[in-house]
Amino acid sequence: MARTDRNQARDRHSQIRARANRKATVVHDGSAFQLAADLRAYGFDVAEGPLLASATVRSDLGSLAVIATRPGATRSERMQDWTRQLCWNGATLIAVGAAMGPVAEFFGTRRTTRSDEPVSGRLANVDCVEQGLFTGLAQKFRLALPAGDGFPASELSSEFRATAQTHDGELIGASHVFRPVHLLHTGAMESADMRSAVLKNLLRLVRENGGRAF
Repeated sequence: MARTDRNQARDRHSQIRARANRKATVVHDGSAFQLAADLRAYGFDVAEGPLLASATVRSDLGSLAVIATRPGATRSERMQDWTRQLCWNGATLIAVGAAMGPVAEFFGTRRTTRSDEPVSGRLANVDCVEQGLFTGLAQKFRLALPAGDGFPASELSSEFRATAQTHDGELIGASHVFRPVHLLHTGAMESADMRSAVLKNLLRLVRENGGRAF
């Protein structure tokens, strides 16, 4: 009986320690509430923070950090500060939506100029290479893309490999070639089916490969 009690105590301690290690920080402008909720459902202790808050990123970010925003805040000094902190903390980093550009630039991508032309949402044909966060998805699929989060895949530096893009070259997903850094279009996170597949792949990469895709 005593041995069983000790085993149960060890099991409880292991579960508590595993939960403590499954921390995530989600910094967003209100566009990633569902993503944070999904991460909690997968067992993460999620700390959410507003994108332009005055507080600094906590020192213990856990195994996963997410920065998500719509267009408008991407050139602010605060956004750049978040990017520097999240890129260098050692956690797996996911940049969603307009945050893709600043994070890509942090790793050598040439700064792109945002077009002033009005952009509307659209239904786009997407090609997928079935790697990284898109493992197991169809090679071709259609995706509803909201307005304003477009980033040209052709502008990525050699440090990134595009894993999904539209037929006309808009980036849907990319991963750094040796760091645990991933870029995701908002459309991939707003599709419930795709978000589920991407998150399952993300958890697998964190568990098996330190968050790296390649």
